[in-house]
Amino acid sequence: MSTQNSPLEPQSPKAQNLADVQTLPDIPLDSPLRTHRKRLLPPLLSSTYPHGHLSGHPRTEAQQSAFEARKEEILGSMTKKEMEKAYEEKVGEVLEVLEEGERRGKEVEGEMEKLRMEREMERRVWGKLRVGGGG
Repeated sequence: MSTQNSPLEPQSPKAQNLADVQTLPDIPLDSPLRTHRKRLLPPLLSSTYPHGHLSGHPRTEAQQSAFEARKEEILGSMTKKEMEKAYEEKVGEVLEVLEEGERRGKEVEGEMEKLRMEREMERRVWGKLRVGGGG
């Protein structure tokens, strides 16, 4: 009899623990545990271990085997130059998203500051009306 579990049999405790990792919340981007930088990406997108997920948690066995299969497929079908180009294009897309998020964040901050100033003006006017109107 084989010692491996079939897909229909219950998972081993080790496999179950790896599956539990996926239910953990992401490790915050500003965590001091994030010490491994990603090539060409800003330090904000560092991971907690080399070649790690951006979530900060390790891959499950199933994720790792899928990753390895995809890696072999890519290595067999692309030249090093093509891989570099594809990587740089993907990094460019990620950087565009980050820049858009930063731009939008600045827009929101500007709107919030405008609303704070408006609220402060309203508060001053209301204070003057209360003081002047009671007399």
